[in-house]
Amino acid sequence: MSLDTNFFARPLTGLPLATLLMAVTPWTAQADDIDEASLGIPGVEACSARYTEVDAPRPSAAGNGHDAIREGFDTRRHWGTKQNVDRLGADQTGLGEPGLRVHYPADTSSPGDGEKGGAGFYTEPAALAGAERACLTYRVRFEPGFDFVKGGKLPGLYGGDAPSGGETADGENGFSMRLMWREQGQGELYEYVVDQTGTSVGRGTWTFPSGQWVTIEQEIVLNDPEESNGLARLWIDGQPVLEQRDIVYRTTPDLTIDGLMFSTFFGGSGNEWRTPRDQYADFAAFRLYVPTT
Repeated sequence: MSLDTNFFARPLTGLPLATLLMAVTPWTAQADDIDEASLGIPGVEACSARYTEVDAPRPSAAGNGHDAIREGFDTRRHWGTKQNVDRLGADQTGLGEPGLRVHYPADTSSPGDGEKGGAGFYTEPAALAGAERACLTYRVRFEPGFDFVKGGKLPGLYGGDAPSGGETADGENGFSMRLMWREQGQGELYEYVVDQTGTSVGRGTWTFPSGQWVTIEQEIVLNDPEESNGLARLWIDGQPVLEQRDIVYRTTPDLTIDGLMFSTFFGGSGNEWRTPRDQYADFAAFRLYVPTT
């Protein structure tokens, strides 16, 4: 399986809206809740080229994944890190820096569905304090022959309480902008923002391969309170794949971008989402950027 390079040559607006916006859970917003005119492809260079790097968190030298995360990412908000995470050395990633291997044990899906597979944690780097624009990059590598089943979650940026799991984003309590893999490795943006609670955006506009590193780059520009002028942009391996405009992340200036929401597991919940066998994915090369002042 390889990246859908033909996609980069065709306009996003030429794709059916049903392809761009697909429901993924019972509480997901329907396709007609997002205006097709708000979707496109980034017309600017990748955010890592326009912003300044301010943080490069990575696993510490601790011998286990749990401690490596707590120390290297300076977090105390986590789940699944003791059971399902190993630290990878730089020789194992091949990237010149350490990484994380997250396990998804057989017959597991979301954290709220029986046995827990995957892991999650939150960062709040001081360098992002008060940020209204931010850029996140990281790399993911699904094991060779990875069975994507119906889908699963991937990390993204968040603010406030990072609503998820069917919670309502009310403009004051926060937002989350994770990614998902879907059947056969299709990629998508998966958002919790005002009026969009668990919405699938841009599904299939790129495809994750297995057995090789893929670079994800996400830019978020918060809306002005009382305005619907927020932005989200994605690049995959340096190629622009998705831009969404007119997003309402917040209704108060007190809500800003806090950091990385590391979140990965199969699901959804229910038997049809669960991984049929033990599987893993690797993560590394996390970087955070903000605009040059």
